[in-house]
Amino acid sequence: MDSLQWLQLSIIHPINSAFNTDEEIDEIDKIRLLNEGLLDDYETTIGYFNLARNMIIQLNPKVFIPKGKTNKKYYTEVVFENGDVIYSAGKPEAIYSKLNEYYDSIPIVENEQQV
Repeated sequence: MDSLQWLQLSIIHPINSAFNTDEEIDEIDKIRLLNEGLLDDYETTIGYFNLARNMIIQLNPKVFIPKGKTNKKYYTEVVFENGDVIYSAGKPEAIYSKLNEYYDSIPIVENEQQV
């Protein structure tokens, strides 16, 4: 039996103060965690996506400079068919390359038609 074939992308997301909320960590906790070296303004993790149910329709280039740093951080806004948006680490060219690798890895199943 074949394993699931979901696309894996490195996702950039903000650090929130509570589960399932957009409320960010309060300033005092943020300062404490930054001083302890436990916090950045964002984290990067791996996300898994089923493109058979929700296709990617657009890759938009983005860039930011993390607080307290001078180097740019490139990322890509990934827009799905249903309107969902994620932010993936890397330039659109890198994400496009991962998409091509993903599609190339899916086995082609040819329908046998009997006449």
